[in-house]
Amino acid sequence: MSRRLVIFGAGGHAKVVVDAIVQQGDSVAGVFDGDAGRHGQEWFGYTVLGGLDAMIDFAASEGVDAVVVAIGDNRIRSMMGARIAERGLRFDSVVHPRAVVSPSARIGAGCVVMAGAVINADAVIGEHAIINTCASVDHDCWVAEGAHIGPGARLCGGVKVGRRVLFGAGAVAIPGFSVGDDAIVPAGGVVRGDVPARTSHPDKIRSSQSNEGE
Repeated sequence: MSRRLVIFGAGGHAKVVVDAIVQQGDSVAGVFDGDAGRHGQEWFGYTVLGGLDAMIDFAASEGVDAVVVAIGDNRIRSMMGARIAERGLRFDSVVHPRAVVSPSARIGAGCVVMAGAVINADAVIGEHAIINTCASVDHDCWVAEGAHIGPGARLCGGVKVGRRVLFGAGAVAIPGFSVGDDAIVPAGGVVRGDVPARTSHPDKIRSSQSNEGE
């Protein structure tokens, strides 16, 4: 059955979320954003109807199925998810039809899985996480709430990614290592050891441009 979803966020990331929603056969019932300057403006074929309070009223009166927080910034997305949950609204995941998700994987509420992404057996994806275009999350990985696995990134088996981690485009984590909460793995980096929280710890992340013999 087709769902009617509300989007909070009207930036570039939200455009890809809207595409995924439409591609999976659902509809966007309304678009809202925290920036008052966008209210009433046209965006990607929709009118931005207001902010958080307007979205709460809209959801109650229009009987929408769920909310998706379509904000790329991990900290802001997580914060808005918590605020919206406090107001009693529910979240749902969005999985592009050209993503591949194992039946044994678990996808949390509010997650977005983009086109070409692969999530393999027994992987766990936390709430409000983003698995971006053509990223892969292999068997037994654990991606915590609010994390973002960037386009083309690769998590090998058993990798653990903490809350609000930004795992950059094209980066790779070899099997079994972990990345702590709020850490940043730069684009093209290779995680070759556990990365502490709130850091990009250069001695644990090798640039993909460096030579193996260095």
